[in-house]
Order: sequence, then structure tokens, then C-alpha cells
Amino acid sequence: MAIMTCLLVGLCFQGVLHNTAIAEDDVVGVFPKKDYWFQASPSVVWFGDKTSTTTIEVHFPTRKDIARVWMTRLGTTESEGRLELFDDGTYGDTKAGDFIFTRSDIIPYANISWFVDGKADWLGFLRVELKDGTYLGCNAGLRVGMVQLQYKNAFPVTDFGNGLSATPYAFFIEDSKNEVINDYPVADVYCGTKNYTAYKKLYSVFPDVFDFVTLMPGMQLFQPKNFGENVPYCVTASNRVKNIGLPIVDNTKEFGSQGRLIAAIYTSFGTIDINDHEIGHAWMAAAGKKLGLIQEKNISLGHWNEMTDIAGQMAYYYFDDSGVVGHFAYNGDETWHFISNFEVEPYSPLELYCMGLIPSSEIPDIHILKNPDMTDLNRITVQSYKTVTAAELVKSMGGERIPSWEESQKDFNMAFIVTQDVPYNDAAYAYFSLFGKVIMDQPEPRWTSSYAPFFWATGQRATINTLLCGYGVLNGDE
Repeated sequence: MAIMTCLLVGLCFQGVLHNTAIAEDDVVGVFPKKDYWFQASPSVVWFGDKTSTTTIEVHFPTRKDIARVWMTRLGTTESEGRLELFDDGTYGDTKAGDFIFTRSDIIPYANISWFVDGKADWLGFLRVELKDGTYLGCNAGLRVGMVQLQYKNAFPVTDFGNGLSATPYAFFIEDSKNEVINDYPVADVYCGTKNYTAYKKLYSVFPDVFDFVTLMPGMQLFQPKNFGENVPYCVTASNRVKNIGLPIVDNTKEFGSQGRLIAAIYTSFGTIDINDHEIGHAWMAAAGKKLGLIQEKNISLGHWNEMTDIAGQMAYYYFDDSGVVGHFAYNGDETWHFISNFEVEPYSPLELYCMGLIPSSEIPDIHILKNPDMTDLNRITVQSYKTVTAAELVKSMGGERIPSWEESQKDFNMAFIVTQDVPYNDAAYAYFSLFGKVIMDQPEPRWTSSYAPFFWATGQRATINTLLCGYGVLNGDE
């Protein structure tokens, strides 16, 4: 696949702004996220094409005290990244006075340095002026996807009919009847928990060859109760691995699979940063529950205890009173250092064992810490600690993992699904295809991204294949 390269420059918002955008130092309080939701239509545009524009709407269903509204990208100037939206019938607003503030024909500003693997996002944050003159802001960001022009026509599209299509790296559902998700963008999301339509549509045109399926909405989706964005999760379809603390189950028929599918993942629009974490839930975290290795808080079941030094992809984060967030790692001399949550981590040895990628003999001693002293983050001391050995861990789960690491699966197939209720533009086909492609082909993390490619995260012990045309269907030779 030949891809031409070109040099692009940042573009500013079109149009003339009314008066002056709100300055960051004018903001005196937080506007509640539960009082608004927003949408960009389309959600993806071409970077460097002045005809590729979007319309932004901010909806205030219950507030009647809004006087003016802006969206801003932090750290940008007014001409680069701040624009005012309107509720007066101008700038694309369809009805004055309905507290839906709108701005059409927007070309999001971007800097070429933002782009990684051909794509980037503009993140807009709400700023409002109330009728009493108070300025408030909220940093729950509106995401607009952007794709470099060199990827135009890079991913051929196959149309299967009935709103289904695919590129070599992604399967697309035009969910105009709301069969997959009950509404867009404010919706209850049950994909993989109560609603299996997306997966059955996948299997209606593809063979049962997928171990994982990742579903991403084509736009940001918000929960009806509080307008918080729907967050990633993983649903187990089957587990045939013994002695890792998980029950043996097979719910694959619910999804339309005849036994192959391991797990279905939902991920938020425009990000796969924790995709490896969600994949990890297929095997974790349940090992060592009797020994205290599992986080017991209701909000974090399925993660390692944050007071351990397991670290890796599946550990619950330790939150220090000073604002420090991250994992503990053993120095080897009864001191520990701290791994910030901003640092990209591979799977830990315990995780690799549960996945069937290393023997139990390679699991180091695990420590459960009590009252850590965080004064020096490179040499953390503790009041006391408990040691759990690999032998104790294996014994607590009934023996060695079955199948063993020599016999376990190392190469996996994943289908990357996108769903929305409107047709996809050509920029969206490229944008989401790049996500599918990146999952399988990045050799290492990029400093501009917190995504840890699966191949890298496993220490090059396992692979994920997302190339749909490798199954012959897109080539017409089933």
C-alpha cells in the first residue's frame, strides 16, 4: 500500500468571532458536567483540507442561565483554538433560544507535532458566561478526530450492504435503527453485556476467527443520568484456562461465535490507550485472591491490590495524598520506587504468567506493603510488608496454569468495530482504520502516546492481528 507524504501546517477556526473569547484567568469556577453534553458532526475531519469542516453543538437540557458559550483548547490562542458558539440562529444554529449553542464550518486548529501514526485529536473544553456575569469552565473535553491527507484512499472500503462495510483494518456499522446502541450521542451502552447485535453483524460477513473484538463508537457517547462519557470495559465471552483464579465459561454463542471468541472490549471514541489493559481482563485479575493480591474495592474488582509491587497493566493505582498516582516497584533492598501513571508499562511477570507467556518460575516475589513513606519516591520505605512467593501463588490456585506456557496460545486475532447512526465520511474510514492498524503494528510506545502496543507490552511474546483482509472475505475469495 503506497502512501504519499506531504508537509501540512496548522489551520485556524473559520469565521470572525464575536467580541473576545473568555480568557483562562477569567474562569472562577467549575461548570458541572452533568448539566451539558456536546457533539461534533462529523466527528472526524481531514487535516489540511479547508473543505473538511465540522459543526459543534453544546446542549444544556436543564440550564436556562447561560449567556455565552466558548470551546477552547488549553494552551492555544484565540485565533488558534478558541471559538464562540451561538444560540441566536446564526453560525449554523437552527433555533434561537433553545439553549443548544452551535458553531458550524469549523476547521479545528492543529499542530503537525500532535500527529502520531497519521492521526490526532482536537480537544475542546467548555467555557461559559452565566447571565449574572460569572465565568465557569469544565475540562471534560470534546474530541474531534483529524487525519493527515496522505491517508486519503489508503484504505479501500468494501460495502456489504445493510449498513455494513469494512476496510482492511476495521469493520463499520451504520446503526441508523439504533440496534447496536439505543441512541447517539446520549446513550445507555450495553454492548457485550445485554446487547450482542454488533458482534452478530460482524459474524454475518466474517468467519469465526476472532479471539477479541474491540468496539469503538464513531463519536463520543454520554450516559443519560450524568452526561459522563462512557468508559472502556471488557466482557468475557469464554475462558478455558485453569488455575488462574477464573471460572471456566463459554458464552460465545451469545455473541454469534461458535466457540472462538475470548472477550469483547468497549473503548471510548478516539482512544485505545488502555486497550492492553482491557485485553488483560481476559485472564486477570483473579490470581492470588486468597493471598491478598486482589483489589477488593467494589469499584475496582479485577485489578491487583494497589499496595502490592505487581505493577504492570492490571494493578489498581495507588493515590497518595499529595496527588502522586502510580505503582510500586521493588528495588531489591527493602525499598521501593514509584512508577507514575504517566509512564507506559508492559505486562508484569505475574500478568505474563496468567496469559500463558512465561513459566511460574519467572514470577518474582510479590510484596504487600503497609504504610509506605512517600518522602523519597525513588527509595520508599514501609512500616512492614508481606511476601508472596510464586510457589505459594501457584499452590493457592490449585496448581500450575493449564494449558502451560509452552502450550498456550501466543498469536491472537482481533476485529476492530466502529458503530454510529450516520454514514461515515472518508476521513472517518481512514481515522478508524489507523486505530485498527496501530493495534497490530507499532513496535514500541511513542513518547507522544500513552498506548502500549500489545506486542511490546508482552515483551514480544505474543501478537495481535487486526488485518481483516487476511481472512479472505474482503478479497472476495471466501
